[in-house]
Amino acid sequence: MSLFVRVFLSLVAFFAVAALAAWLTETPGAATLVWRGWRVDTSVAMIVLFVGLLFLAGAGLYQLWRLFLRAPKAALANRAARRRESGYLALTRGMVAVAAGDAAEARRQARRASEVLGRPPGALLIGAQAAQMEGRPDVARKFYEAMLETQETELLGLRGLLTLAEQAGDDAAAMELAERARRLSPQAPWALTRLFQLQIKGRRWEDAEATLRDAMAAEAVSPAEGAPRDAALLVQLSLMAERAGQRRLALDRARKAQKAAPTFLPATLQLVALLHADGKNRAARKAAEQAWQAEPHPDLARLYLQVEGGADPMNRLKAAEALAGLAPDARESHLTMARALLEARLWGQARKHLEEGGGDSPDSAFCRLFAELEQAENGDAALARDWLSRASEAPREPAWLCGNCGATAREWSALCGHCGAFETLRWTTPPRVMPHDEAAQEGKPVETGTAESGAVEARAGGVLEAPQA
Repeated sequence: MSLFVRVFLSLVAFFAVAALAAWLTETPGAATLVWRGWRVDTSVAMIVLFVGLLFLAGAGLYQLWRLFLRAPKAALANRAARRRESGYLALTRGMVAVAAGDAAEARRQARRASEVLGRPPGALLIGAQAAQMEGRPDVARKFYEAMLETQETELLGLRGLLTLAEQAGDDAAAMELAERARRLSPQAPWALTRLFQLQIKGRRWEDAEATLRDAMAAEAVSPAEGAPRDAALLVQLSLMAERAGQRRLALDRARKAQKAAPTFLPATLQLVALLHADGKNRAARKAAEQAWQAEPHPDLARLYLQVEGGADPMNRLKAAEALAGLAPDARESHLTMARALLEARLWGQARKHLEEGGGDSPDSAFCRLFAELEQAENGDAALARDWLSRASEAPREPAWLCGNCGATAREWSALCGHCGAFETLRWTTPPRVMPHDEAAQEGKPVETGTAESGAVEARAGGVLEAPQA
């Protein structure tokens, strides 16, 4: 009952009593009570007052009787409340001990909470974490397994067991636990993301693609993060379908990948290669031209020249001119034109593009083309060797660089060939590796450089590479 209602009812009662008192005052009367030889003469107002007092006394006695009856139960309830409070305080102290890294105190408080509260979920969790802190996974496993016995804590127990399985390197058990957690709670973000990571590690590409879509639907993965991952999986599935001879399925998946992430270069490369192989050169040309305007790439140029120029050097030159015209100032446009002009034996124009594109500090790709030009135009082997020597010391040309470990790869792959990370290869310029002597002279820290990733086999003109399923 709200305060306003209580005040209102109190006022009503007050005015009612006042009205009754006024009425009794205005209408006096007499009352006589005779009982066992006793006679009492009084007014009506006194009789009413006596009855009222008698009623209040009865109500008070009734309340005292109820309090007497309830006292044992109330005492037991107060004792249980104090025990509960003591147990929850132990849980709080146990969590603080876990956060502070005090495994012994955490274990003691977990035991205290279990004694008071009867093994609550929090005590089991604290005990498991304390055991993990002490390096006792077997004890922690027992706590997590105990959580599986209760529906409310089953998911938490599965998460703990999954962590232990991953730490032990038992991927099969971890996969089984992750799938069980997903069945128990299909929308749990951690279950979806952990299952996705395990499926990627196990190269279960189709299952990973389905899990990723569920994770995006559950908002466990943002669209900005999920779209390129989905595209990478679809490209991987397209490569596998192509390798299995399922060209229609491969093309369909490449189209889905390009639609999922239009700026994802590997998807465009795979799509252009498959369209060209299927004889759909017009669609291949359109896709390549759109991608070139966004991000020129040498594999894209190679595919475009195959689509438009074929094997004839002059036709390939015309195709290179058309492609380079879409991004005339880009580095790759100058390289594409220089290669096409070298094939057409137009030395002067090739030199012009190499000088314009390479500038004062040409990278290794320009240096190698300068060496080829000097050898082809002038037959100057000494100058060609000089350019090749400069290439070894020149800035590095762009490559597929792993953002996780820094390794470089000649071809794109869904997994880094060095560290196994998923969807971490990006087309960029690797950092320059300075010799120790040179770095010491310049007073700069020495970069360890990037390790060349495992050898990969090129496919369809050396565009993409698919890890083995």
